[in-house]
Amino acid sequence: MRRGRHRRRQQAAGEVAQDFVQYSLADYSRRRRGALRWPDLQPAYAFALTTHAADWPRDSEAELAEHWEQVRGGSRLRWEQVRDLVEDAWLALDRMPVAAVHAR
Repeated sequence: MRRGRHRRRQQAAGEVAQDFVQYSLADYSRRRRGALRWPDLQPAYAFALTTHAADWPRDSEAELAEHWEQVRGGSRLRWEQVRDLVEDAWLALDRMPVAAVHAR
C-alpha cells in the first residue's frame, strides 16, 4: 500500500446511526445560520430517520406535518421550516446502504 492511500472501511450493520449522525452534523454545519440551533434541528433529523425507516409516504404532507407537531419536542420550528431538511435527509438515507439505515 502506498503512502497516503487509505483503504475503504467496510460498514458494519451496527453502525446505523454513525453514518446518519455524520450526515446530520455536516448538514447542520451547512444550514446553521441566525436563529437555527442544534436543539431546533436535531429533532428534524430524528424525524427524517424514523419516518424513512417506517416508509412513510413522502407525499402525505398533512400527515407528516401533523406527526411532526406531535414529535418535535423542544424544537421551535414548524413543519414548513423543517420540510426541506427532512426531504434532503430522506434523499441522503436513500443513498445509504440498507443495512446501515435499517439495522437494529
